[in-house]
Amino acid sequence: MTVWKLAVALLIIAAIGVVGYDTVEILNAHRDVRDAASATAGAAAQAITSAKDRTKATAGASAVADKTAKAHGDVVTAFSYDPIAAKVTVTVSGNASSLVLHFFDKNLTENIRATATARPG
Repeated sequence: MTVWKLAVALLIIAAIGVVGYDTVEILNAHRDVRDAASATAGAAAQAITSAKDRTKATAGASAVADKTAKAHGDVVTAFSYDPIAAKVTVTVSGNASSLVLHFFDKNLTENIRATATARPG
């Protein structure tokens, strides 16, 4: 009987460990996507600042945003530059790796989104 209790206890500890690992991975992915969105918005704002004509700099800034997000392993899903308010807004999407939780709810691990804003200097 004690062998069964030990086996059940080990299974419970393993399940808690796997869920804990997945939770940490998802939280880290959320943080990483927020950081990537901030870095992407900052890079796009810097690209607009360094452009000669700020009204035509949107295409170049969008390319810089895509490149920066890709370097972080994420994708830009929305990009906008408001020249009147002098504000760049970027939405970035990424994914989290998971051992088990993605089988229960894919929304926990896929399409993690974050939006960031930056002002060209």
